[in-house]
Amino acid sequence: MHLTPDDLRIRQALEQIETPMYDIADAVREQRARRSRRVPLGYPPRMLAALLAALLLTATVATAAMQLSGGWAVLFGQGIVMPDGLATPVYQTQTVGNCTVSLEDAIVTDGSVAVLYSLRYTNAAPLHSDTYTTLLGSASLLLDGTEDACVSSSGTGTFDGNRPGVEYFYNAFTLSEDPGDRTLTLEIAPASLLEYTDPQSAPVDLAAIYTSHPVTHLTEDDGETRLAALRQQDCADTVLPQAYQSPAIRFAGVAFEGDALCVSLTMPSYDGFDGESAQIDALRDIRTDRLYYGSVHTYSGVNDALDLCQTSFEGLTEADLPYLEPQVSYHRSTPLTDKGWSFTFCAPSAQTLTRTLSLDTVHGMHIEKMTITPLGIELTGTEPIPAAAEEHTFDNAQDPAVTLLLHDGTAVSAEARGWSHSYDEADNTQRQSSIEYEFRSDVQSRRFLQTESIAAVRIDNTTITIEE
Repeated sequence: MHLTPDDLRIRQALEQIETPMYDIADAVREQRARRSRRVPLGYPPRMLAALLAALLLTATVATAAMQLSGGWAVLFGQGIVMPDGLATPVYQTQTVGNCTVSLEDAIVTDGSVAVLYSLRYTNAAPLHSDTYTTLLGSASLLLDGTEDACVSSSGTGTFDGNRPGVEYFYNAFTLSEDPGDRTLTLEIAPASLLEYTDPQSAPVDLAAIYTSHPVTHLTEDDGETRLAALRQQDCADTVLPQAYQSPAIRFAGVAFEGDALCVSLTMPSYDGFDGESAQIDALRDIRTDRLYYGSVHTYSGVNDALDLCQTSFEGLTEADLPYLEPQVSYHRSTPLTDKGWSFTFCAPSAQTLTRTLSLDTVHGMHIEKMTITPLGIELTGTEPIPAAAEEHTFDNAQDPAVTLLLHDGTAVSAEARGWSHSYDEADNTQRQSSIEYEFRSDVQSRRFLQTESIAAVRIDNTTITIEE
């Protein structure tokens, strides 16, 4: 959606308005009432011209207020399809410190709430660079002042490629009650600044540390077991590149896990928004100057509230240890704001469809229920619990193909976004499973739907008609 210069000026003016509650239905009714008033005859020409200009401005502002945020296209692709009237423009803006958060749009259904909001600096500075990234705290949703009705949530954030000073966020909350026309409060935790360094060489004698006490990890070892084994090695004289700035980050040891070489650091636990961390990104072979890159895994909250950050490298042996030099990068987070943001709004709920089914898919799932909201479709049911040797096969099973048929004759594809499983201790043969789908307008873009527009749903080769 491309905004004209006038649209942009109107939006910027609207964003400066902070209101505790915004009800779009009342606003629309008010604007329609104003636009329906007649201009009495006999006004002086100058007064009449002024009145007409005021009415024109009112109509223009009403049109702008109904316009959706351009963040939908940034998050979900330029080809995104959003039905008229599905999303409610909210346009509430709050500034804390140097950070401005705007709650722009919301989609409310009788079982979920999706919100789109943005972050920017008041001075329009870029939110990220090669050395730092701005982090916005997690979001939570209150219904009538409490979190009790919020069952789960998921979200995503994306920087605007055309404007480095703006980041858009989308969060979808599942609720156990209908939130329509009730008091909704979006709370967002404080922001912080994450600064990071390039990898720096650490003159660590890996061979001497390993031979001081050879350690072998087992795949099933947890962080506490791994750290206890590594503490038997002699790392006392090891100095990391930024030991002065970050004395609490220490070299933890060297071990092998099967054919993988594991090199580790320890550091105080932190939540990612206030504190520091480090990781070993690569090992440099001083014979050839070749860099070996590994996979990083962090075990949080082990002994003494430490995090164990372990990087695994395939294809290296004990004979290589004297020639390998760790490359360490550091990450430091500092708070940007002393408090978070809170937005209160309400909107009517769009319809959710629920259908009871009894349908078996090709890979063995028995579908018992189908739930369709404007945000997507969820299939729930049961499936056999796979044996350990079959777990990988089950987790990579092909998703049931889902297509929606609309009343206007068009077909809408649905793309699976993830499975979830739950287990009953009394039944070790079956598990409850669900799979969520998003509607697609094309390969690159997402779609949202009014459920009233859906005539039928096709799951694999079975078509389920949606009754009026």
